[in-house]
Amino acid sequence: MRNRTTASPLPTRISGISSTSKAVSISTTTWIILIVFSSCISFYVGVWSAWSISSASGTLNEAVDLCLEAASGEGKGDLGRKVRDIFKARLERELKMNCHSVRNDNETAECPKVCFDAPNCDAELGRKLGDVFRWKIDEALLETTKCPKVVDCAKFCMDAANGRGDRDLGQQLDGILNAKIKAGKKDFALDAEKFPEVKQEPSSKKPRFGSHLNHFASGLVSISRKDLFNAYDFGVPMSSNAEIEDTLIFYQAAAALPSNATVNSAASYGGDIPHVNNALDATENCDQMNVLFIKTPNTLRQCTALVGGQYQGYHVQRWMRVVGEGEKGKSDPKAPLHHVSRTTVSGGYDELNMPKQSHLDLHREILAIYLENLKDMQNELKSTLQRIAVDNTVVVMTVNKGQIELLMNFVCSARSIGLDLKNVLLFPTDQFSKDIADGLGLATFYNDKLMKPLPSEEAKSYGDSTFGLMMMAKVISVQLVNELGYDLLFQDVDVVWYKDPVNYFRTLGPPLENFDVYFQDDGSRQERYAPYSANSGFYFVRSNDRTQLLFRRMLYAGDLIFACGAHQQVLIFLLSDMNSLGGLKVKVFSRDGDDFPGGYHYHMRKDWMKQMVENIHKPYIFHMSWTLNKDNKLEFMKQMGMWYLHGTCIGSEAKEIVSGSNANDVMINKCCSIEPLTKCYYRDKPSVIPCKDSPPKDNGGVSFW
Repeated sequence: MRNRTTASPLPTRISGISSTSKAVSISTTTWIILIVFSSCISFYVGVWSAWSISSASGTLNEAVDLCLEAASGEGKGDLGRKVRDIFKARLERELKMNCHSVRNDNETAECPKVCFDAPNCDAELGRKLGDVFRWKIDEALLETTKCPKVVDCAKFCMDAANGRGDRDLGQQLDGILNAKIKAGKKDFALDAEKFPEVKQEPSSKKPRFGSHLNHFASGLVSISRKDLFNAYDFGVPMSSNAEIEDTLIFYQAAAALPSNATVNSAASYGGDIPHVNNALDATENCDQMNVLFIKTPNTLRQCTALVGGQYQGYHVQRWMRVVGEGEKGKSDPKAPLHHVSRTTVSGGYDELNMPKQSHLDLHREILAIYLENLKDMQNELKSTLQRIAVDNTVVVMTVNKGQIELLMNFVCSARSIGLDLKNVLLFPTDQFSKDIADGLGLATFYNDKLMKPLPSEEAKSYGDSTFGLMMMAKVISVQLVNELGYDLLFQDVDVVWYKDPVNYFRTLGPPLENFDVYFQDDGSRQERYAPYSANSGFYFVRSNDRTQLLFRRMLYAGDLIFACGAHQQVLIFLLSDMNSLGGLKVKVFSRDGDDFPGGYHYHMRKDWMKQMVENIHKPYIFHMSWTLNKDNKLEFMKQMGMWYLHGTCIGSEAKEIVSGSNANDVMINKCCSIEPLTKCYYRDKPSVIPCKDSPPKDNGGVSFW
């Protein structure tokens, strides 16, 4: 602690007067007058002092009680506010009584003394509170050069203790005393062993990081994961337990440490890692913050190496104890650590399939057709987009003959609740689908040359060759619209709307409005989907340079899409890379939210589904993902009251359904039901009606009702 400056004693010699000068003779009468005058002065000074002490005593006793009450957690008031108010009243009274004569630099030293007289008048309170704040306020006050007026002096003292810069009395008390309260300690005598951040001799402590690490390691603090996510929206869905789990912030330079001196000291020196209550305070001096998301695998003994002194890296290398490579890899705890792909699972095999020659050939064929016809397609597409776009935004979908009934159901369900689909643009991959879409009144864009290599039949299962080819159609449709400068909502045909989701994205306010792309949370936490777990069947895109580069790269990654059998993991790879490379701002709405549920909720969150059935949750959409094939989708949607398409229209060509001049109304009237066509299939899957008499879908499945 810095020593407080004290007033210099009077000199034994005054300039211009010799100490050996002769004594001045004073008459008896003069002595009598002086004695009487001094007695009067002493009397009034004594009376004034007694009155001051009596008045101050009551105030201080009351302040002590209030401080102790606030610090012990009694009452529901804000600790920082209560203590600041108490200190302010006490400091102002003491300063007015004792600092009124401060006029010059020599007497400025009395200001810190008076500041500490306030908490130190009561010995117990002085020990408990004064020790905590003395070294901070003392240091701040001694740095001032002027205290011209009592008001300024009081204000300066309160500024030091009351939240100006790093001298925040309320914050310090709140952090230190509340920690004691949480530990169940009603008396808040400071314990330097358990609260190293309040020690006053940082120079005598051992640095947290030694000389071989201080080239890139200066300190550590912890902070609530929830508070960090609230302060900085990283876009990734926040996992559970965020309220009770902390995050480590690693400071690589001393200048990046928090300004608060107690936290700064505790972060820099040995002992418990200090906890900071506010993420903005913890990062106030960080000019740059690198963020690494870590989850400890259940079956792996994971460690993380932070390598200082190297060229800065923005990707994570992964090393595992495995034997073999790729899909033949297998974890072996006795094997040496080997560099592996980020998609390697804990079992040791790699989930990423490398493209083969057949994938390359097919991609090149499609890409050649695309590039050859690009200008013509863009010119034709522009006129359609100009006609249907609302606020420069369209809804993009794609479908083939094998999935056409899902598209028809989407239209029927939306029309049943009066939702307008005039800004929906469908990219059919065959003439059959185009005719049906035209009959439903949807805007379409169909290029037979581009779509010729794509299949018209439905995929037999998720990830088969037909499924992969249809994923390429999705990429092309999004890329074309995005490149022309339009914002878009892309969605699969297995989605139903309860409210218009486009309006949700168009009316987002800060800070959500600042993202480039928004995704539904897929719910899966497989390695290949990390860190976003973005669902590629429902997302919103703002057209800008960053998103246009993203989808051009998706277009050129068709061989990898074909190899993987789907484009979801390829899209997530590129989201991560573009987030790092191009500053793409990605937002994934957490699966714990209520607005955009899907297959994860249907299969894994039966409690949530029951609340949806009871109308407690009122989402914008429901996406029936996480299904093996189309048959499963139809069954699940029917028993959830999401099916509005009459069976007589399934499989029929448009010309067989419609007749007459008003074809749109004919198809809607013939094919769409106003009420949902509900039917039970499985008792163990969510349903809007009891299906207790139906068989289970899963072995040993328990009835939903």
